[in-house]
Amino acid sequence: MIKIKILNPSIYRNEPTFRPFWFIKDKLRDYSIDITDSNDFDYLFVGMHDFINKQKSLQESIDYGLENLSKITGDYFLFEGSDSTSLMGGIEVFRESNATYLFKNQLLPTRQHYKTPYAHNKWFWGNGSDLDLAYDISEDEWNKIKFTGWNVGQLVPDYKQFADINTNKTLDICAIFRGKMDWNTDHNSQNNHFYQNHRAGLWDKLEGLKQNYSMVCDRLPKQEYLQNLWNSKISFSPFGMGEICFRDFECMQFGTIFIKPNQDLVHTIPNIYEDGKTYIGCKYDWSDLEEKIDYVLSNFNELNERINIEIRKQFIEGYDYDKLCMHWYNIFNNLDTIENA
Repeated sequence: MIKIKILNPSIYRNEPTFRPFWFIKDKLRDYSIDITDSNDFDYLFVGMHDFINKQKSLQESIDYGLENLSKITGDYFLFEGSDSTSLMGGIEVFRESNATYLFKNQLLPTRQHYKTPYAHNKWFWGNGSDLDLAYDISEDEWNKIKFTGWNVGQLVPDYKQFADINTNKTLDICAIFRGKMDWNTDHNSQNNHFYQNHRAGLWDKLEGLKQNYSMVCDRLPKQEYLQNLWNSKISFSPFGMGEICFRDFECMQFGTIFIKPNQDLVHTIPNIYEDGKTYIGCKYDWSDLEEKIDYVLSNFNELNERINIEIRKQFIEGYDYDKLCMHWYNIFNNLDTIENA
């Protein structure tokens, strides 16, 4: 039995970072993995709260992380549980630490994709910030950056409670989403304008299309929002601070075809994103939005059944607790320090 201990599991960003482990804690024992509170453990799991501080400059954050990690004895893994494929703040600490692995929810397809500098190392934000970052990652380093085996779709068990597929929807579009963000910085570098420009670009496009489609745009209480989502043929899931959003899974749960920027560069486990099969991909700048809307509405009866059946099938198969346990069994089974019984 491999014993793991999670450091500060309930603190701020550590809680969602480690939440799926609590869903599978009992089942993990069937795979020879035990989550323990005692100090008798084989591996310590360290969340981003304990090695990244986005309120500090990047260098100060690195120093903060390395100071905390220097107090750890024994083997440990780092979990950078942010919303995006960015490696900012995490890989710098990992490189100078004694951590065995760095875990991410999602990554770009190859290490070469990280060689281009982007604002905060986020490919979808382009460049031009005061913190454009690129990383030259060696093959050895790349092999030590692993998938957690989950993303935000694993954080809400209720997503598996699917609403009936509505074949009599009366609204074309549900366009309810947050469009503005107050002043925000990571490592003393402003980033709210990147978030806002992308989402405001969608609002601007929709403003010019309101006369062409039946559309609900006003912010609503949660249950009214979900009812309108269920009754709409299309919704949108713009990127936020990361590429994968809770809205993706709300649309799946309530049987609404969602349009979002193409996900081909986003690798994650499980990965339910197949353009044209589980969602409709568009350009990040929304320049082809009207074309995508018209395609869905013109083929709605066929797409409504096909896409909803496919994404739910992939979700059930992919977001399976036994598969997640097996993912972690394989992580440990491939470690040189673990004896294969």
